[in-house]
Amino acid sequence: MDSPFKSPGKLPSLPALRAFEAAARHGHFGRAADELFVTHGAISHQIRALEDTLGFALFTRDGRGVKLTAEGRRLAATLNASLCDIGGTIAELQHERARPRVVLTCLPSFAAKWLTPRLGSFIDRHPEIEIWIRSTKAREDLAAEGIDLGLRVGPGDWPGVHCEPLMRDAFVVVASPDIPGGLPATPADLARWPLLRSSTEPWHDWFVAAGLDWPEPQQGLVFSDSGLLVQSVLDRQGIGLAREVLVHDDLAAGRLVRVFPFSVPMAGAYWLIAPAPPPYRPAVATFVDWLRNEAARSGYAYGESPA
Repeated sequence: MDSPFKSPGKLPSLPALRAFEAAARHGHFGRAADELFVTHGAISHQIRALEDTLGFALFTRDGRGVKLTAEGRRLAATLNASLCDIGGTIAELQHERARPRVVLTCLPSFAAKWLTPRLGSFIDRHPEIEIWIRSTKAREDLAAEGIDLGLRVGPGDWPGVHCEPLMRDAFVVVASPDIPGGLPATPADLARWPLLRSSTEPWHDWFVAAGLDWPEPQQGLVFSDSGLLVQSVLDRQGIGLAREVLVHDDLAAGRLVRVFPFSVPMAGAYWLIAPAPPPYRPAVATFVDWLRNEAARSGYAYGESPA
């Protein structure tokens, strides 16, 4: 079976390498012996055996002590960096075992407008669990990056991951309630306002649903991030076509209003993805249950009809 790990080749005695690294770091065999809880003679013996195996000297010796050779300095630097990496990894793993952690990756817009405002309730119920959020548009390799869960928007047929539909969504036309000039009365009145849009969420389908034979807008602001689009609408820079999930809280608080009652369903869904199917480890399972409950509570659970 193919392995992602490289063979280190034939290595000298690992205890001897450890003894050499300690002696090189301290510059003294006695202090190295104290650190490793062995005798001065044991350190000296390990290093001499290592030099015999390697075929070159690691220290020069005189009556006043020892000094690294050029070869010794090079080997000591590599060993020290490697042992520090090992120690750091072990400390991280021990910390994670002592304090459960869930690492989640999702779109910046979803993290800012839907997930983060709700996370307080999870932390209140489960203060023992750390939630690490990686907000990015990149499709990360979950297993390779040590990521427990992902939230993606699309068809849900991504290879190499377990996919579970979580939420539906739809496109709605929204505006600030006090936008200059007031709100349009009919879809055709939109011609008098700047129409804000995302580069991946065009107006065309909404125009068709509204009975407008209009081309896609070619002027004004275009955003690569849906969260920035919503913020621009909040700042009264125009009327926006937004994903309903992302404006739900702003609509509920009255910061935004739906300009027209109808919406256009979003193709695909929000998918919960994981490197492998359940059962999840306990902290991840707890967070997944919370996500499902929040999706249902907000009215956007996949398979449910819009309210």
